[in-house]
Amino acid sequence: MAIRSGGTDQPTAGSLTGSWTGRYDYANPADGEPVAFDAVLTQTGPTLRGETVETNTFCDSAGDTLMAVLSGTRRGGSVRFLKTYTDFDTNSRPTYEGEVNATATRITGRWYFPDAPHVHGTFLMARTRSAAVRRPAEAAAVIDA
Repeated sequence: MAIRSGGTDQPTAGSLTGSWTGRYDYANPADGEPVAFDAVLTQTGPTLRGETVETNTFCDSAGDTLMAVLSGTRRGGSVRFLKTYTDFDTNSRPTYEGEVNATATRITGRWYFPDAPHVHGTFLMARTRSAAVRRPAEAAAVIDA
C-alpha cells in the first residue's frame, strides 16, 4: 500500500513533490529508537504540504501507526515544516528544518519540539518511486478514500 501522491510519482525538476522514505533519530538514545517513516510531499512555489505514516513508538492512546500532516516552506535549498499528528490530540508539534541536496533527492536536518527543547534529533529523507507504507488496512482506507 502507498500514500497517494496525486496521480504521478514523477517529480518536476527541482521540486520536492513526490514520494519519500525517511528516518528520524533522537539526540538522546534514551528518548527513543530511530523511527522509519514514509511521506508524500507536494511543493507549490515555496509552499510544502504533505502526509507521513510511521510506526507508533510513543503514544499509548493511538494505534500501531501514526499519520501526520506536514505544512511548511522551501526557500532555495532550505526547508522548514511543522508535523501535526492526526491520530491523537496534542498542541505539541515537532518542527523540522533541513537542507535539500543539489538533485532534490535527499533532505537532511534536525527536528525539535519548540515547547520541549530537550526532545530533539536529526532526520533524513530520500526520494522514492512510491512510498511503501507499513500500516494496517483500515489506515489505508482513510488515505485511499
